[in-house]
Amino acid sequence: MVESHVEAVDNCPGKHHTHVNPNIRVLIADQDPHFRKKIKSAVANEKDMVLVGECNKGIDVPYLCKQVLPHLVIMDLYLPHSNSVEVTYRICQMTPQTKVLILSDQDDPYVLETIRSGASGFLLKNIDCKQMMEAIRMIAYGGVYIHPIMMGRIVNELRRLSRKEGIFAKVAPYSWQEILTYREMEVLRLMSQGKNNRSISEQLFISEKTVKNHVSKILYKLNVQDRTQAVILAIKYGWVPLI
Repeated sequence: MVESHVEAVDNCPGKHHTHVNPNIRVLIADQDPHFRKKIKSAVANEKDMVLVGECNKGIDVPYLCKQVLPHLVIMDLYLPHSNSVEVTYRICQMTPQTKVLILSDQDDPYVLETIRSGASGFLLKNIDCKQMMEAIRMIAYGGVYIHPIMMGRIVNELRRLSRKEGIFAKVAPYSWQEILTYREMEVLRLMSQGKNNRSISEQLFISEKTVKNHVSKILYKLNVQDRTQAVILAIKYGWVPLI
């Protein structure tokens, strides 16, 4: 039996998205105390973030969110005594301005259900803290952050929906040649297959730094915030075949 742990930290509760307290307010929901300690330490080292609470059971998360009003919840996919899909939905209903970042030890198709329920991101737990802090910032300011390992599942789901519902059938194709270079299009196609920067660099025989530069240019040219939005746009415009 998992002993309940709920803790609210008094860091100006109630001042949600205000000029008085501009820091990103973070709540951690994970049953592993060592992992919570690791994330708490990482958040404490960031000048623009502040920890406002922590708990280890899913049933407590929505109510703690209502109490401390975090900008973002870092939540384990499989918390005790909870259904992460339902918990995500309740968070989005009770505190609509709170974003949810789902964590898991492995690639799990159940993540898609949490995204449907309102989650804005997914990361593997073995990711380094620096990248997690980047994800927190992106999501807190309205973006989406999906680990590359999940990209393949998301693209396949979009393809399934397109066949079933014809969601892209009425969208006129737009020539990628008018916006992207050939190399950028190669990178975008590999992104749609769920490849990370290292895999793309190995396949195209270029450095990871060069891949990162290409990705930045793609996002800028397509006027999107992250890789997921870029891939969805590529599918929408017919640049990535729905096969």
